Amino acid sequence: MENPVIKILYSLFNKKSVSNYKRYLNKKTITAGIFTIFLLTVISYFAKPTFKNYNTDKHVIEKNINNSFNLNVKIKGNISYKIFPSPRLEIKKVNLNFKNSKKQIFLETVYISTSPFYINNLKNIKLKKFFILDQTIKIYPNEFKNYFKYFTILKKNDIFLKNCKIFFSDDQNNKVLFENVNLKEKFNNNNHQIVFDSVFSKKKIKLKFTDKIQGEKNLKLEIPDLDASLSAIFEPSSTLERVTGKSQIKLFDSIVTLNFKGKEKFKIDESFFRNKFFNSKIDGEVSFVDNFFFDLNLNINQINLRKFLLYYFSSDKNYNFLDSGISKKVNGKFKIYGKSTNSFVGRINNIKMSMIFENGDMKIENGSANLPQGSKINFNLLYANNYKEPFLDFSFNFYSKNSDKFLRKFNIYDFNEKETSLFLAGKIDLINNKIKFKNIVRDNREKFDRKDILNLEKNFNEFVLDRGNLGILDFFRLKKFAKETFG
Repeated sequence: MENPVIKILYSLFNKKSVSNYKRYLNKKTITAGIFTIFLLTVISYFAKPTFKNYNTDKHVIEKNINNSFNLNVKIKGNISYKIFPSPRLEIKKVNLNFKNSKKQIFLETVYISTSPFYINNLKNIKLKKFFILDQTIKIYPNEFKNYFKYFTILKKNDIFLKNCKIFFSDDQNNKVLFENVNLKEKFNNNNHQIVFDSVFSKKKIKLKFTDKIQGEKNLKLEIPDLDASLSAIFEPSSTLERVTGKSQIKLFDSIVTLNFKGKEKFKIDESFFRNKFFNSKIDGEVSFVDNFFFDLNLNINQINLRKFLLYYFSSDKNYNFLDSGISKKVNGKFKIYGKSTNSFVGRINNIKMSMIFENGDMKIENGSANLPQGSKINFNLLYANNYKEPFLDFSFNFYSKNSDKFLRKFNIYDFNEKETSLFLAGKIDLINNKIKFKNIVRDNREKFDRKDILNLEKNFNEFVLDRGNLGILDFFRLKKFAKETFG
């Protein structure tokens, strides 16, 4: 009896079968076979690292990350290799810090793209790009300087953030959150470029920094929803130790042009501030040593003070100082000088004052101005919003050589004295819109009695503050008060 195995082999190699194989062995089938074998070989080569245990060589990978990206990392989790969408290492639970940083940043997952030709030899592994995707990252304000230093280092390899959230806590432990953070860092030829975009307080932010080696450095910042932008050019000699350059800031309808130089304290000179209310030269200092603080001189060429105050202190024109929105983080001083401006009483000349911002309060100290008809006024103001009952404290000292002519601006025609003076001091309750006069003295000797003061308070509250405390800037209301009180 014939062996079944021999019978099968015989059938495979009979003439008919051989002729059938010859018929299918042509150029197309041979090429397809070779390509299939090659493809399987490549796939097996690239797939082989996925079975490797990288956790035994964490220190080698940490060292390579440091060399490639200038980042100090400590890997606490697992390391694996992914083929798709491109060859990369997936690293879990990473503590990262920039050089000289004292506080580490924790990342749940990072991806590092690699060259597939060195993946089996970790000592020679080529790390290309550092990806942080869909992460929530806590950073630290006192480390901002180190973060900035890191991104000015010229590196061969790039760092990318995509769809991340970055947050930190301010001095009052308030959470400051940036959402949808995307960052790309690139180094091509002689250009080092950083592109950043995010959403902060529901407003889009776009930033682009370009460093031309041995050339100028350019910074552009845009907040489209606020119609705000910043454009800065830094001189080639600028370093982190000393910066020199110029910038233009646009915010709503205002444009600020600044020439600056310094490190943490910057000197400002030959600079300008322009909008529809005033045109001014700027010089002085801005400091970032501990907190943001400014000490600036404004030499105003042109100003419409009443429209400026009404616009910025009451966005909806509801006559309320409490809508000013002065931030508690704005701290500094303006020394203001103005040659002249038009007003409802006529031309005002030689305006001088110091405007001080401190933790949400605003003070005007040593204010003075020359008014028409040989008149002059000295004044001090305090707008305090750091209390349960915010208030406006004031003192005015008015003097006129021709008071009869000056008061005609207020429709008072029966005032017979030429030379007179008047001192007023008091407080306005900004919640209830009520005035209280502490002291009223006429001609440096005649002090108003309590009955006269109460009558003045009643009329002022009725004719000036009835719609809100910004009625003190409404000339028609002031004129009505003067007419009803003294007319």
